Amino acid sequence: MKNSIKHFQKLAFAMSIGFLTFSCSNVEDTEISEPQSSVGLSATSSAGNSSTANQRVIVNGFATSQFAVGTKEIEMKYAAKADLLAGISIGNITLKTNVNTSFHQEASQAKNVILVNNGTAATSAIAEGRSPQGNYTEVNFKLHRKTEGNTNDPMYDRSLWIAGEIDGKVTTIWLTSEKAIRARSENAVGVEVDGDTDMLLVFDMDKLFAEVDFSAAVDANGDGRIDIGPNSADGNAAILSKIESNLETAVVLKGN
Repeated sequence: MKNSIKHFQKLAFAMSIGFLTFSCSNVEDTEISEPQSSVGLSATSSAGNSSTANQRVIVNGFATSQFAVGTKEIEMKYAAKADLLAGISIGNITLKTNVNTSFHQEASQAKNVILVNNGTAATSAIAEGRSPQGNYTEVNFKLHRKTEGNTNDPMYDRSLWIAGEIDGKVTTIWLTSEKAIRARSENAVGVEVDGDTDMLLVFDMDKLFAEVDFSAAVDANGDGRIDIGPNSADGNAAILSKIESNLETAVVLKGN
């Protein structure tokens, strides 16, 4: 009797393992068989409500000459094409993530991208690869603090760096944090991926510098430049805090 019970327990255990393996295989097969397209993601900046002078974008009194940011661990979320074709409202669809795709593998790597160069907006590629078809409504990523390479690189030990002028005085803004950022699509339906698609992460400088009082920025240590960074010797912590807070809503996903 005891032997029969043990045999039954072993058989039940083996069947449960087999069921789990079969279930996992079904999930993987579903993910792999979902239609995919070639997707490209780049980053750029915009300043639609700004004026320009001397080849520099001027927003809220800050004249930007250079703007760079580090990105990593990019994950995109989308409403699956099958759900949309089934007539489900996009607001009622549970978003999927494009992890385990060739696009995600490349986008997860740390990158340093140029958003403004010599005073004009620049576009820098981040990643390209296969990703599921559907409507993409959200991109999650982290800032990347560069700790390798040349220490003379302005981005070294920084995750965001902006150089420019306030009232003609050389000014630098930077962050070292690797904070998480969620960029939503500019409209509720997102960016449709149904064939080769290019998308943009747009850093909106009007939103980044919104309600920032640059007239209050000072050169407290008298070295001839205004520094706005963590533990800044110039004491501009309140300005930096506002910019860092604005960053959370200043990045938008758009179709290219």
